[in-house]
Amino acid sequence: MYPSHESQTRPQSPSTAGASPENQTGATAGITVRSVCAALHLSRATYDLLMEYYFTNMTAFSLFRPGSIEAKFAMMQHHSDAEALVASIFSFSARYCRDEDNCPSPSHFAQVASLKLDESLDHYGDMPPQLWLLQASVLISFYQLTLSVRSRSWKKLGDCIRYAYDMNLHIVDANHDPGSTSNLAAVDVSRWALLEERRRGWWAVWEMDVFASTIRRLPTAIDASLNLTMLPAPDNCWFNDKYQESCFLAEDSSLRWKHLAQSGNQSAKAWFIVVNSLMRNTQRIVYPAGPVMQSLNGSSQPNQNEELDIMANTLYCTITSLPADLVYQGETLDFRVTHTLPRDADKAVSPRQQHADKYSIHLMTQLCRFMVYHHKICARAPWLAHRQKGQSDGDEAAERSDGSAAAQKASSEWSNYINASHEIVTVVRNSARDHYRYVNPFLTNTLWFAAAAQVACNVFGPASFNKRLASSNLDLLKLTIERFISFWGGMESLRGKLARIETGLQSLMARPSHAGPVMAQRQQEQASTHINHATASTAEGLGENSVTGDLTGNLAHVSTNSREMGLPHHNTAVDGTVPAVVMPGSINTDSTGWVDPHRWPGLGPELDGFVPQFTPPAGQNFYPVAAADTFDFSPFGLEELLVAGIMESQV
Repeated sequence: MYPSHESQTRPQSPSTAGASPENQTGATAGITVRSVCAALHLSRATYDLLMEYYFTNMTAFSLFRPGSIEAKFAMMQHHSDAEALVASIFSFSARYCRDEDNCPSPSHFAQVASLKLDESLDHYGDMPPQLWLLQASVLISFYQLTLSVRSRSWKKLGDCIRYAYDMNLHIVDANHDPGSTSNLAAVDVSRWALLEERRRGWWAVWEMDVFASTIRRLPTAIDASLNLTMLPAPDNCWFNDKYQESCFLAEDSSLRWKHLAQSGNQSAKAWFIVVNSLMRNTQRIVYPAGPVMQSLNGSSQPNQNEELDIMANTLYCTITSLPADLVYQGETLDFRVTHTLPRDADKAVSPRQQHADKYSIHLMTQLCRFMVYHHKICARAPWLAHRQKGQSDGDEAAERSDGSAAAQKASSEWSNYINASHEIVTVVRNSARDHYRYVNPFLTNTLWFAAAAQVACNVFGPASFNKRLASSNLDLLKLTIERFISFWGGMESLRGKLARIETGLQSLMARPSHAGPVMAQRQQEQASTHINHATASTAEGLGENSVTGDLTGNLAHVSTNSREMGLPHHNTAVDGTVPAVVMPGSINTDSTGWVDPHRWPGLGPELDGFVPQFTPPAGQNFYPVAAADTFDFSPFGLEELLVAGIMESQV
C-alpha cells in the first residue's frame, strides 16, 4: 500500500532489454543503417568510419558490446531512437575524423542527438525510456561535461540521472543471491550479459555525477544508500560471455576494497570506481557543508585529521590490493591500438584501453592523495600561521616546546603533497605525446590541480625543495593541459589561471605579517552585524543580490583574478566582469550585486596589488543572464586560501 501515481505499480526488480512487448515490433519501423545514414545525411563509408573510431578510441566508458549497435535497430519502434543513439556516438568519434568535408563536427552531432532524444522521450510519455536512450543521454551529457561543468551540462546530467532511476538501474541486482552463482553451470550467462549492459549505463551516470558534483562542490544526485547495482565486470568477460562475480559499492569506504578483492572481480572500471568514490568521500571531509573556511580554524581540526587519516589508510589498502595489471609502475604507456579492432571476432581489449585504465586509476589515486594533504598544506601557509599560533598562549608555548616535531610533520605533509604531483608528472611524461586524445577528458582537472601544487611549492614550499624542478614540472603540466583543452574543445577557463594563482600567492608572501587577533576580532564583529540576516541559500535565492550565511572564513565576491585563482571551475562571463566565487557567506552586496565598500571597507582597494580593475561597468548585474553560473567554483579550495590571506592583511 503506497500512494504511487503509476496506473499499475511497476515491479521493483531489474528488467532486461527485451522486456517491453513494443520492442518486438521494432522491425516493422524499417530502421536500418541505410535509413539512419539518410536521416543524418551521411554516407555509409562515413558511418562505418565513425563507428570504428568510437570503438577504437572510447576508453572512458564501455557502454556497448562490440558490434551491438545495429542489432538494437531491430528492437526500436521510433526512427528518432536510432538517430539519437547514433548521433550521440558520433558526437564523440567525430573528433577523430580528418575528413572535414564529409564529416560534420562533434557539436553538430551533439545537437542532433539532443533534439532526437527529446523527440523520442515524447513518444514514450509516462513510460520509462529504453536502455539505448539512456545510453544516448549518457554520451550527450559526456559531451556537455567535456566543455564545462556549468548550468547546461549540469541540467543535462540531471535529466540523465532521472532516466536511470526511472529505469530502475539503481537496483539492477536487488534480487541477487550470492549462493545462486556458486554453480557456474547454472548461471544464465545471456541474462547476466544483458544486465551487465545496464550496470555499465548506471556506473557511467554515477561517474559523471561524482565528477560534476565534485567540481561544483555540491551533493551528488545519486543516493549512495540505495545503490543495489553491482560494479561492472571486466570488458573481456562481458565481450565474450564469460560470467564474473562482482560486488556492490559499500557505503562504508573501508569495506569497498575488501568486498571487491573478495569477489575476484579484476575489472579496471570497478577498481577505478572504488578509488573515485574515496576521492569524493575525502572531499566531503575536507570541504563539508557549512562555512568553507571552518576547517582552517581550530574547532574541527582534530576530528577532521582523524577522518583524513582513515581515508589515507583506506586509499593505501585499496592501491595495495589492486590487480597487478592495473598498477602503474613507471612503464611507458604508448596507447597503441592493434590492427585487430575491438569489434572483431576475438573481442579482445586493446592495449589502448589497458593503458587508459592504468593512467586513469593512477591519476585518481593521486587526486585522492591531494585531497588528504592539500588542506593541511593550505593551513600551513605563512600568512595564515597566526590562525594556529595566535589562538592562545598555551598553544604557542606548546608549539615552541615541540618545534622539531612540528617541523618534521610539516615536512612530511609537504612531501606527500608534492609527491602526488610528481607521480602525475611521471605518468604524463611516460605516456604517448598524443595520449590526451585517448583518456577521459575529465582528468584535465586533476592535471590542473597537480600544476597548482607545483605553483604552491614554488612560492611557499620548503626551502629544501628544488624550485627549478617544480618550474620544469609546471611547464610539462601546462603544456599537457593546453593540449587537452585544444583537442576536446572545452574548459578554456583553465587557461591562464595558474599564472594568476602564482601572482596572487607571491603578493601575499610579500605582505608584512602584521595581521592577527585584531583582524579576527574585526571579522567577528562584522559577522555579528549581519548574522541575523542569514537565510538558507537555494537555487532561486541565489539569484538575489545578497548572499547570506556565516562569515567566519567565508568570502563571496572578489575581483576577476582573485576568483580565477581557485581550482578548476568552468565559468566565463561578460568581458570586464567575472562573477566571483559564490560560497555560503554573509557579505551583503549593493544594488549591482557587488560588495558594498562602505560595509566592507578594505576588501577591494587592497587587491590592486595583483588584480586588475575591481569595479564592474555601471549597471552590470553580478549574475549576468546566460553568462555566469552562481554555483560554479573550485572543488579544492585554493581560492579560500588566497582570499583568507587578503582579508587577513586588511589591517
